[in-house]
Amino acid sequence: MNEALSHVNWLAVAVASVAHFILGAAWFVGLVGKHYPVVLGIADRPQEKPGPLSLIGPFLCTAVTVAASAILLRALGITTYGDALVLGALVGIGYLVPMTLNIAINPLFPRPFAYTALNAPFFVIGSLMSCAILLAMS
Repeated sequence: MNEALSHVNWLAVAVASVAHFILGAAWFVGLVGKHYPVVLGIADRPQEKPGPLSLIGPFLCTAVTVAASAILLRALGITTYGDALVLGALVGIGYLVPMTLNIAINPLFPRPFAYTALNAPFFVIGSLMSCAILLAMS
């Protein structure tokens, strides 16, 4: 595992993280922006302008996930796009989507399944895209 960590292409991690961040902007502002306050139960509140933490936090969290995927790509010896996409799907469907639902199942989220339905495709697509970029730049 240490060898995989030492051979990660950190430029690829940065590029995939930026691409994932851009996907997030398109997803949450363009595609689901109007539905997001509804599933959070805050549609009746005035919309607030996002602060720096709302931008930097998701980027850093994504970068950690992308870096973990890069390490797994190396450790597993993945060299084909088919296998990279399988890993992307496994990370997205196996980790990110269930964690999204797990986080949303609490009293602060009035519609946990709707919240997950809005977020799940983004996480799966982002994971697939990130693994493809990581492989392309390896």
